Amino acid sequence: MSIPVLFKQHFQIAYVVRNLDAARARLAREFGIIEWDVMDMTALMGPGHATRFIGNSFVGDMMIELIEPDPASESIYRDWIPDAEDGVRLHHLGFLVHSDADFRAAIAQLGAAGYPTAVAGSFGDALDYHYADTTALLGHYYELIHLKPAGEQFFARIPRN
Repeated sequence: MSIPVLFKQHFQIAYVVRNLDAARARLAREFGIIEWDVMDMTALMGPGHATRFIGNSFVGDMMIELIEPDPASESIYRDWIPDAEDGVRLHHLGFLVHSDADFRAAIAQLGAAGYPTAVAGSFGDALDYHYADTTALLGHYYELIHLKPAGEQFFARIPRN
């Protein structure tokens, strides 16, 4: 079965990091990615959240996302934490889906093709997300992102390098 949505509207490369500040310093030094929007997920979502910090930055039209998970929490990120304090490890590629109908259809297509849901949910009124487990084939997860009306403003705050 072919999946028409696969690899359309690629806009994000996401990495899991051990220490967000150390990884940001390394990416600034080695790749010139200096400006970041950093979200303290514990402050936003409350204690016990599986993710401590998320940093986002645009390089051209590509969003780079750094995720610092809580190593004590069970999540799809925990097993991807690199050994080095400033290490980065590819976790997923993100793809925009522009309508709710297309978002639901893409999820159904991925499921029918044998790529189960790893995790899914919403980030407030900004976006819905769906991770498909494509790790056996691609070596990383595949994330679908559907921006809600407030999502454009959410993305607009992310700096461009």
